[in-house]
Amino acid sequence: PGGGSAGAFAGAMGAGLVSMVAGLTIGKKKYAEVEAEMQAIRVMAESLRKELTNAVDDDAASFEVLMATFKLPKETDEQKATRNAAIIQATLNAAHIPLHVAKDAVKVMELALKCAQRANLNAISDSMSGFAMARAALAAAGYNVKININSLEDKSAGNNLLLELAELEIEADKLEKEIRKVMQS
Repeated sequence: PGGGSAGAFAGAMGAGLVSMVAGLTIGKKKYAEVEAEMQAIRVMAESLRKELTNAVDDDAASFEVLMATFKLPKETDEQKATRNAAIIQATLNAAHIPLHVAKDAVKVMELALKCAQRANLNAISDSMSGFAMARAALAAAGYNVKININSLEDKSAGNNLLLELAELEIEADKLEKEIRKVMQS
């Protein structure tokens, strides 16, 4: 597995930490008013953990497929055209998977922020750590989206992915400012 898989794994660890923090909050009298919210966060975090864990293998598999396209025959014009189309399709797929990881990473960051704001204060460092792991997942996924799109001759095919990634990075910056405020208070 490469950087994309590592990013997905980091995101899964972040989601696991968020789930743990929610679990440490559920059933505590002091946090009764956030019980339902923490139960929902735990369910969402577990779902994201599973998705991100699956993405570890999905990312590695997409890279294998991409590498296989480069080995396709290219003696005739028809073979060259077939090979080029396969490379473009495999490259876009190899960019879509880390983009999905990036989306999930931002969702984990949102949940970690909620936990830092309202969950069991004894586990705030775990909320912060979950956020940090999700931020690392976004960074690693982003690098992989960009490298795949930049490898295309016609980059316009991946412009929408790059725009979506940029929006996710802006959202992540906002979330990071918010979680820093929580730590300062």
